[in-house]
Formats: sequence, structure tokens, C-alpha cells
Amino acid sequence: MRILHLLNWKLNDIINELEQINNQGFNAVQINPIQPLKEDNYSNWWLSYQPCGFRIGNQYGSKEDLIRLCECANNYNIRIIADVICNHMAGSNDNQIKPHDQVDEILKNNPQFWKEPKNIDDWDNRYQVINYCIGNLPGLQLQNHDLQNIIINFLNELIDCGVSGFRFDAAKSIALPQENCDFWTRVIYHLKKYDIFLYGEVIFADQELLYNYSRYINITTNSDYNDKSLKVAYIENHDSYFEFKYTMHKSPDDINNEYRYLTEEYVHTLYYARPYSDAWKNDIVKKANQPRGKVLIKH
Repeated sequence: MRILHLLNWKLNDIINELEQINNQGFNAVQINPIQPLKEDNYSNWWLSYQPCGFRIGNQYGSKEDLIRLCECANNYNIRIIADVICNHMAGSNDNQIKPHDQVDEILKNNPQFWKEPKNIDDWDNRYQVINYCIGNLPGLQLQNHDLQNIIINFLNELIDCGVSGFRFDAAKSIALPQENCDFWTRVIYHLKKYDIFLYGEVIFADQELLYNYSRYINITTNSDYNDKSLKVAYIENHDSYFEFKYTMHKSPDDINNEYRYLTEEYVHTLYYARPYSDAWKNDIVKKANQPRGKVLIKH
């Protein structure tokens, strides 16, 4: 899978680029989170990762726009991968760990849906990682089956629109079956489409933890992983560019050349399209994306 990540792009703008995306050898596009936001603001990318519910539609596009994008992408055999946020919802603006006023009532008013309002302060403490909250964002108790059902319905609605892949944000904070949470097994089992491409963000993790997640989904991580067929590899992503800033100093040529080497080792790769940059249209990227063997779909 050769995935082009188009963060902060409107769905209709992606439609206009599908022919070029196909010509560059990408067979999947990861779109911006499409869940409702607490605030419309294109300049603050991080607002996309503070959703207010499990519904389709925000400033980047409507449900109808998503259906049209998927239909057009299908003409080029391009998968549309939705970036979904299941681990948490938007927080209030008063530095307290509580849901924002804009969060859907069905979530906000059910105390059984929420994690203890404590922030993770030790990322090596597995108990904290799966039971506490990230950066004042109220976390969701994803072992709750009523909450899971809401998420299952949302994911299946996206599938009905034509989406054929999901990236799970902050997957590392979603507990595993051996941690008394059946989110991964139950939610995946209830998806309508079998060949959906699933991957989750599991960064700063050891081999054992990566293995435990890769039993259910493909993984995207900044760590090495022994089984390269199950890793979605990247040179740069939106976090390394915006949040951690350790790839900002790299030139577009650096990124493209490093991406070329990456495609020689990994079946699944992700190329992050920097804001206002056409570097992904470079011939180096096009050549790097030429097919090399079979693609393993993890479901």
C-alpha cells in the first residue's frame, strides 16, 4: 500500500488531484479526520484531532462530499483511508479534563464512557497509557460495549460511503484484549467489509507491544519492527513535522530520496504531503511507488 497523507485538505480538492495521485503511483489516500470539530480553524491542524462525536462532516467536507470522493477514487483504484479518533474527544478550554460543550450529548452525558480525568505523565507506565488521558483531552472507556456500538456504527457508515481503510489515531492508548478490553476484536469483527485496510499509531513502543498490536491491525510507528510486512513505514508524518518538528529541517529532496529507500524495504508506506508543497509530485516518488510484490491486508 502506497499511501499519500493529505492532512488539512478539503475532500473536493482531493478529487481534483486524483489523476495526478494515481500517476504518482499512490494507491491510497489518507484523508483528514472527518468527525465534527469543536472549532472551525484551518490554521490549527491539531483541532482535527479533537473531535466532538462519531458523525461524518466538518469544515473539510460533508458526507455527500465523502461519497463523491470515494466514487471518483474508485475509478483510479485508489483506496480512501479515514483517519479516525476513537481514543478521546475534544476537551474544554479551561484546562480541565472534561468534554467540550460541543461534544455530542449521547457521549457527554454518560459517565460510563469516560476515563479517569488524569493526564499520563509516564509513557512507560502501561496502566497510565491505557487508563489516563492525553494532554487534557478526555479519554474514552473503549471497553464499554455501548460506546463500541456507537463507534462500530460510525465506521460502518464510513464504509457505506466508500471508505476502504482506517487509521486509528493514538492506538497505543486503546487497550488490548489481554488488558481486559475487547475493542480491537469486537469492533473489527463487526465491520461490514472484510478487506478493509486497518492500521494504528503505536509510537515509542518496544517489540513486544508492537507485536501485540500487529495481531489485530497493521502498525505505524517510529520504532523498528521485526515484521516489515505489517508496518506502515514513513520518513515523515504530520506529528514529526508539526508536533515533534524533527523532520522540518529536511529538504523536500531529502524526504523524497529517503522515501525511495523506504519503499525498497516496506510493502506499506506513507508519504506526508507538506502544506503548500508539491514535492510528492516528484519523479523520484513516482519511481519509488512502482509495485513490488504482494500487499498484505490486515483485518
